[in-house]
Amino acid sequence: MQVNSATSAQQTNAYSAAKSATTTANAMNANDFMQILLAQMTHQNPLEPMDNAEMTTQFSQLNSLQQLREINTGMEKIAASNQVIYLASLIGKSVKVNRTDGKVLEGVVVEVFPEKDNPQLRIGTEKVSLEDVIEVKAEDVVEEKLV
Repeated sequence: MQVNSATSAQQTNAYSAAKSATTTANAMNANDFMQILLAQMTHQNPLEPMDNAEMTTQFSQLNSLQQLREINTGMEKIAASNQVIYLASLIGKSVKVNRTDGKVLEGVVVEVFPEKDNPQLRIGTEKVSLEDVIEVKAEDVVEEKLV
């Protein structure tokens, strides 16, 4: 029989609180952080003031968080741009696509739709999802022969 100790219950509660705080921290901005820091400093015990190292650590964590958000935003923009470029490169190419009915559709891409969550291609009169493409080859491929 397994018996949970009081510390494991506390650890579980601490984990839940930390996870909740992480989610909240992700939604916070610099102004929220500064308000919390100011409240901490205003209501701190005068006999045990906040350590300078702790405050510096908090400022560096905020700075790191802001930089990571900027990097993430930049990466999302780059990924969206790359997707549009890739989709544009498919125009005029022959593709094979798995259809929802289980059949394979083969044809030339005549139009693309760079939708964020579900980019699509038009092959003839059918609109298909990019994720269903199983093969891409150039139209009018000329094989070179050595003489």
